[in-house]
Amino acid sequence: MTPLSRRTLLRGAAGIGLALPWLEAMVGNRAHAQAASPLRYLLGYAGVSLGGYDGDINQTFVPTTVGANYDLKAALTNLAPIKSQVSVITGLRIPTAAENGGTVPSGGKPVDFHGKQVAPLLTGTRTSSGSFSTPTSEHLAAALIGGNTPFKPLVVRVQVSYYVGSAAPGTGDNISYRANGTGVQAVAPRYSPQQLFQALFGNFNATGLTADQVAHQQWLQETRRSVLDSVAARSKLREKLGASDRLRLDAHFQEVRELERRVASVAPPMVGLCQKPMDPGPDPQVGSGQVTNTEGNITYSQNLGYSGEEARAQVMTELVAMAFICDLTRSTLFQFTNSQSFLNMFQITGQRSDLHELSHGSHGNQTEGNTTQALAKGINWHMKHWAGLLGRLQAAREGDRSVLDNTAAVFSFEGGHGFDPADGRAISAHSTENMAMLVAGGVGGLQRGLHLKATGKHPAQVLLTALRALGSTQTTFGEVSGEIPGLRA
Repeated sequence: MTPLSRRTLLRGAAGIGLALPWLEAMVGNRAHAQAASPLRYLLGYAGVSLGGYDGDINQTFVPTTVGANYDLKAALTNLAPIKSQVSVITGLRIPTAAENGGTVPSGGKPVDFHGKQVAPLLTGTRTSSGSFSTPTSEHLAAALIGGNTPFKPLVVRVQVSYYVGSAAPGTGDNISYRANGTGVQAVAPRYSPQQLFQALFGNFNATGLTADQVAHQQWLQETRRSVLDSVAARSKLREKLGASDRLRLDAHFQEVRELERRVASVAPPMVGLCQKPMDPGPDPQVGSGQVTNTEGNITYSQNLGYSGEEARAQVMTELVAMAFICDLTRSTLFQFTNSQSFLNMFQITGQRSDLHELSHGSHGNQTEGNTTQALAKGINWHMKHWAGLLGRLQAAREGDRSVLDNTAAVFSFEGGHGFDPADGRAISAHSTENMAMLVAGGVGGLQRGLHLKATGKHPAQVLLTALRALGSTQTTFGEVSGEIPGLRA
């Protein structure tokens, strides 16, 4: 007699299935759980380094505790509500031409910093000019898990303008690149909350549910009836079993019946509920750019360089979360700020400075104590909205899992803190030493709630680990290979 598979379910109406206990008839078979919900990929980006021209990121960013139950320093305190879901990866670095005889190494960058490190950070491929030559990870993820979703991927940015020179809306760096023939093509981010709302939900059906969500809600209603009542009449398994297996099966049925009685009075949860968000209304007014003096340096004004990014971030995190829940996208690049961001921080953190100058001690930041302490406040603003986005995904249920459980989410930073080969500073914001990334989600064995020291590893290895957690079989990402040890079980 052919062994009974341990995957065997007793089938009932509306797709109901009841798992069986271990039976002797199953010897020789193994079961593997299958994820029924779609997988997602989320990449966050902040155009900021971890530290400034003085100070110590071990005091403001890097947790003291390695492993579980790590501590949150000033730059990450806003992660507290979701900390158990987030792993912090520190000690990463991007190699430079200065350490390779003037030649840019694999996965590396030239000696200069701004505009030269983002491509290897997000693609794992070297650059001499700062240009991108291979696709970014959100496009690879979209090809892998995107299915028939309309946005493959979704690319958004909170910061409206570069705010220096041209202050026109939409100006800033494009950091999303898709394959285009033998090269790559930039994908411009959506920076208007109202336009993002219209793109995602402008033609949303009147029920507020996608077809998949309607079917899911109907399934929930069906499953409220007794699983045993559904499968008992259909199952002829019992008569095929031996005496000992029949006893085990009867005991299993009794346990299920008792469980049903305990939960019968509990209202069915709103699982993975897809709803049309409220129309955010007109976008906040677009602000003017900072001005420069005759020497080309920024003349800071607390009334310039801001377009309501705080309100924009709140709306856009809500829209992106619902886009995941409604299965409008399964891969998203969420860029908060431009690289070398000149976003005015006064109305966000109360600091009389743009974000970039927080790390340089300009515009009164000396009152912060040191530039690294000043920068921690700017980083933590990003963390507030990142935690809000992750929290929304964690609260949305899909069966016995959350949307975040079915997601690989990575947050990246423009730079690290340490040696700058361009000017020889031992402590600088213009450094790709001591970089860090944050990882959340439970796909493919990703480990949550840990601080992992990955000294000398490349940031792109974090992205590769996330892609492999989503099911990619690639062992390299760009020119970088190998996963981050300990990040996946």
